[in-house]
Amino acid sequence: MHQSVETRVMRTVYMFFLGVLLALFVGLGIDTVHPAPPEPQMPPGVAMAQENRALTPSEKQEMDAYQREWDRWEDDQQDYSGDVGLVALVGSVLLLGASLAVERRSRVLAGGVLLGGLFTLLYSIVRSLISQETVATFSVVTVALFLVLALGWRRFVLRPGEGPGQGPGHPGRSEGQRQLLVEDGPDGGDVDVRDGGVLPDR
Repeated sequence: MHQSVETRVMRTVYMFFLGVLLALFVGLGIDTVHPAPPEPQMPPGVAMAQENRALTPSEKQEMDAYQREWDRWEDDQQDYSGDVGLVALVGSVLLLGASLAVERRSRVLAGGVLLGGLFTLLYSIVRSLISQETVATFSVVTVALFLVLALGWRRFVLRPGEGPGQGPGHPGRSEGQRQLLVEDGPDGGDVDVRDGGVLPDR
């Protein structure tokens, strides 16, 4: 019993850690391939002068130029966040699809990939909100809602009894319940209650 609980905890930790790593991989990958626009820097001389005295006409021109550059950067940053949100959405869809593809081979691996897809989906929504583009944000949230509802329907409605480590041959049983169960048979042999087979005497 203790070993079963420990195994379950280790699987849960592994799935969560894998999900976080996959989301970080997607986020850092996007930033590496498509980096954000560089933030403009205020002229150092103007910054120091602004704190100590009134700016000269030339310094005011530099400050105005910096402010215009900063405004352009904010617009570019919002556009960039919208692009990242869309790319992250595509990445989350691929991860969620991959989790369904490996579901029958490894429930633990599928659960980790599923969490990675959900974390990436959340990242996509946040970046879309930063972009302040209403249509793009609404589109991302709509797709996210559809994906979450579809996954919830598949996991908890179509197959409500299956959990991590449960195969199609034993629906609705936990891992501990699927262990070999034996009891005395009519001929003195042990009967495998799970499969209905008779085991030899011990």
